[in-house]
Amino acid sequence: MTEKLQAIRKISNRLAAALVVLVLLVIGGAFFAHYSPEGKIINAPIAAFAAGIVGGFVGLQRRLKSMSDDDLTLLANSWVFVCLSPFVGGILAVVLYVLFVSTLVSGDLFPKFVPDIRNPSPEFQKGFSEIFAVHGESVDYAKMMFWSFVAGFSERFVTDIISKFENGSGSGVKPST
Repeated sequence: MTEKLQAIRKISNRLAAALVVLVLLVIGGAFFAHYSPEGKIINAPIAAFAAGIVGGFVGLQRRLKSMSDDDLTLLANSWVFVCLSPFVGGILAVVLYVLFVSTLVSGDLFPKFVPDIRNPSPEFQKGFSEIFAVHGESVDYAKMMFWSFVAGFSERFVTDIISKFENGSGSGVKPST
């Protein structure tokens, strides 16, 4: 077996082990969220993060055969670099979720979330946590999970959206799919 194939095999084994740990954490987190008192767990951003991480794992696995020998050597010798791409994918998925909630990215292909009305009294102080106090239909959550996976799978997807805002053409961004 060539050195390149050995490196790909080693990286794939590391990705599989890390993915098993992630799945166990997600299952444990799902049980914890299900049995926790209402309002203590923010489920949608956590689900987006997890879907982004899985997308990052799949995207990295898909790119292995086209990577340079130096990149493969780096990945084969470092757990940090193996986990970095999926972790960044998870972060980008949460950024995308925030773009959905803010309606900065909208359209029929994207989820539409509406604010929860918890306490309509004027004394109620809205804070940072209110950006996560939203809900949608089941189809919106399915769309969120799909796009979160895409955000992890293709890191360029979210960075291209951010670039549109950076270039001043950001309002109502509707990325082509």
